[in-house]
Parts: sequence; structure tokens; C-alpha cells
Amino acid sequence: DRGLKRLDGFLQAIVAANEPSRLSAEAASQLAEIGRATGSKGFETAGSLLMPDELRLLSIPRGTLDDDEREEIESHVDHSTRFLSQIPWTKELKKIPGIVRAHHWKLDGSGYPRRREGEEFPVQAKMMVIADIFDALTASDRPYKRAVPVERALDIIGQEARSSLLDPALFQLFVEAKVYRLTTGER
Repeated sequence: DRGLKRLDGFLQAIVAANEPSRLSAEAASQLAEIGRATGSKGFETAGSLLMPDELRLLSIPRGTLDDDEREEIESHVDHSTRFLSQIPWTKELKKIPGIVRAHHWKLDGSGYPRRREGEEFPVQAKMMVIADIFDALTASDRPYKRAVPVERALDIIGQEARSSLLDPALFQLFVEAKVYRLTTGER
């Protein structure tokens, strides 16, 4: 009975670690314990309860993507910028490649691809950052994570605005003008 309770606790820890979130120190410790555990009597074959890759992927500190997966997803900025730079834009639209290139930058210089010191951060890109984060959080078609409710998404983006990562005035406008409703179908 004690062994079954232990396995049930392991299963609950695995299910919780499989959710896109920050991995607490306690959860990481419990995963390490599971990684050391092996099957014994009552199992057809003795062995690790988790394969090394399973343990590695469950132990990702934040989110659900490993470094290679994150790098592949982030590469869309470079691909998009190169593609858009080949288009002969009109005078009014010629800044589009630069806006797209900056749409994952943060005000503190973080984000990707890394912002160069002193490089212009167009206001259109600042607006796109907010809209893109909202879309990433609420989209239901992302195979690597579940969508979060609109209110939770706005809370998360609001925290980033209060932390000076996003433009707080543009975020306030996004909320007050209910821009997010354009993508959610809300009225």
C-alpha cells in the first residue's frame, strides 16, 4: 500500500511538472527522486521509472520547450526578417522588416534576437510585442502548451509592463481600448 501511494505521488508530480509553468525547487527535487527510483517487485521488468529524456524534459525550469525547440521557434524572427527584407516596400511600409525583427524585444534589452545597444525600438514593434504575447498566451492552436484565459493573459502582460519590460502606456491602451477582443471574438 505504501509503495502504491508513493507511485501515485510520483504520478501526480509528473502530471504537475508537465504543465507549462515555472518549476519550483520542490518539484525539481521530487523529479530528481523519481529519476532515481526504479521498479521492483510487481513490475514485469525492473528499471527506471522515467527515461533520461523524459526526466530532462519534465525538469525544464520554465515552460515546456527544451533549448533546441526554443531556438527553432525563435528562429522565425530571422526567417521572417530575411523574407520581408527582399520585398520592395513603398516608402510608407519600408520599416516593416525592422518592426518584425524587433517584435520579441523587451524594453530592458532582453528578448530575442538580442537587441543591439542603442538600436531603435520602433513604437510599432512595442505594440506588436504586446499583441504577440497576448496571442501566444491565448492561442488554442499551440501544440506545446494550453491557452490561458484572457484575464490571466492580461495579468501576465500587466506584470511585464509593471516590471518595465513592456511599454506600460501601450499596454494600458491595449486594455482600455479592448484591442484583445479583436482576436478573441468577444464584444
